[in-house]
Amino acid sequence: MNMKLTIVTPEKRILVGQEVDEVTVPAFKGELNILPGHAPLITTLETGVMKWKLKGKEKQDLAVISWGYCQVSPEGVNILANIADLPEEIDLQATKEFLALSEKKIMNELITDEDWAEFQRDWAHARAKIEAAEQQPAKK
Repeated sequence: MNMKLTIVTPEKRILVGQEVDEVTVPAFKGELNILPGHAPLITTLETGVMKWKLKGKEKQDLAVISWGYCQVSPEGVNILANIADLPEEIDLQATKEFLALSEKKIMNELITDEDWAEFQRDWAHARAKIEAAEQQPAKK
């Protein structure tokens, strides 16, 4: 049974109709692993690392997504994400610096509920980027 994966954002297409053996997404209530023949569903996605294995490959590919939707149908999996970053697009040092500054700022300032919610989103996205970048083998 074949399963195709498409990942798109408002700015770019990461994958379009690529055959995959497995997809794992950060769903609303935890990680969701999707294999060929999975029951149809639509779910919201949280910020986190999604993984997929292209058909016939051993290595998993990954991307950091920030909020979106996942649709599973008999034809495959469609990911509509607000943001999707591939590991090679991530500046690990800049992300770590951003995270440190954000954490320092949040500890030293009075903030509104809205600012707190924004901090939580940004923090989760930065942590996921660091996780993805650190999982990627070093470039030569």
